[in-house]
Amino acid sequence: MSKKPIFVTGHKNPDTDSICSAISYAYLKTQMGDEALPICAGKANKETNFALDYFGVEHPMVVNDFYVKVSEVVEKIPAVDAAATMKDIALWKQEHAVNRVPVVKDGKCLGVICPQTLADAALATLIGKENALTAGELVKHPGHHVVTDTTPIHDLRGQHCGYVAVMDKDGAYVGVVRTNVEMPKEKQRVILTDHNEATQIIDGIEEAELIGTVDHHRISLSTDKPIFIHFEPVGCTCTIVANMFRDNNVEIPKHIAGMLLSAILSDTVEFRSPTCTPKDKETAEYLAKIAGVDLHEYAMAMLKAGADVSDLTFEEIVRTDCKEFSSNNETISIAQISLMDTEDVLKHKKELVAALEALRKDNGYQASYLMVTSILAESTDLLYAGDVDGIVEKAFGKKPEDKSVFLANTMSRKKQIVPFLLDAMK
Repeated sequence: MSKKPIFVTGHKNPDTDSICSAISYAYLKTQMGDEALPICAGKANKETNFALDYFGVEHPMVVNDFYVKVSEVVEKIPAVDAAATMKDIALWKQEHAVNRVPVVKDGKCLGVICPQTLADAALATLIGKENALTAGELVKHPGHHVVTDTTPIHDLRGQHCGYVAVMDKDGAYVGVVRTNVEMPKEKQRVILTDHNEATQIIDGIEEAELIGTVDHHRISLSTDKPIFIHFEPVGCTCTIVANMFRDNNVEIPKHIAGMLLSAILSDTVEFRSPTCTPKDKETAEYLAKIAGVDLHEYAMAMLKAGADVSDLTFEEIVRTDCKEFSSNNETISIAQISLMDTEDVLKHKKELVAALEALRKDNGYQASYLMVTSILAESTDLLYAGDVDGIVEKAFGKKPEDKSVFLANTMSRKKQIVPFLLDAMK
């Protein structure tokens, strides 16, 4: 039996469906007998925070990567004090088969005494060339051969063979670890929700065990062994999850119904998006009763909260709900902001394109796009950076002007933007 709970996570730059589907599916898995914990790849946006606060749900733990850390394999071997004598060090060496001696002062890790340094000091003491030195004086290079407990194990490879000292983020001594230490046999099990593109998965998934995915996007995932997969062509992952509760006769509590409902209203923009299906609408109406909210009033309040970008910089705006996609060995990014009124934001088109260009260069993208979507007009101004005028014209049949193109009746990145851009890139 695994000691670790299953991590359930949405994609990088999480949106409401990404976080709410992780929370809800982790709850369902736990109710069905598998301990599961929702996590996310970053802080929730304003819209998601509105939903979390409204229904009193805790923000999921933020996990930046799945790389196996030194903390999982550290050996709790005591260090020697900086005031220790050569005799004290010799006695420590007799007890511990460790080639480098970790040294601490007031609990803080000073560094290590390397084998050659210790041998030279012992010889000098024996032949009377110098008085015996203390452990602290023998630490020639403070911080040398010392790592933090959050260091990925793979970063130890290539270092000198043997042991290194481990400290925590505050510099306190934790223990030692071998540079050739083996990976733990038990891997962190992970379930993906609302994504399956490799570029959107939290970094380090290759050091974890992917056991499942629940999603409503195109399938691009490749795995080494069979895993649980549930995909449906609906407007929101939470529509799938909500019906998994119903299919398995698991009661949906009010706060989970609120999470599921919030995601459906977000992804379908209260049923305005062309991705919305009758199943999304029926499920949302069912969940609204459990959550105890007026569907339209709650939707408007949540969408309005998410539409406020007044305090964001241009750099933050072009990274809002940003996802990566690949085609023909090229990668692009597509971000999206959904607003009640796009006029104020579009006044700064030049600055936004400049921010998109910085994003593109920093990540080596072929192009970076920003969808400025009007909730009320149900349209999108697509801004972009990169030498892709021809691709944009081919994708949407319209000649772009000043790195932008207006797309009427367009709200869905998944259905109305991504497929056309990727196809035009081929």
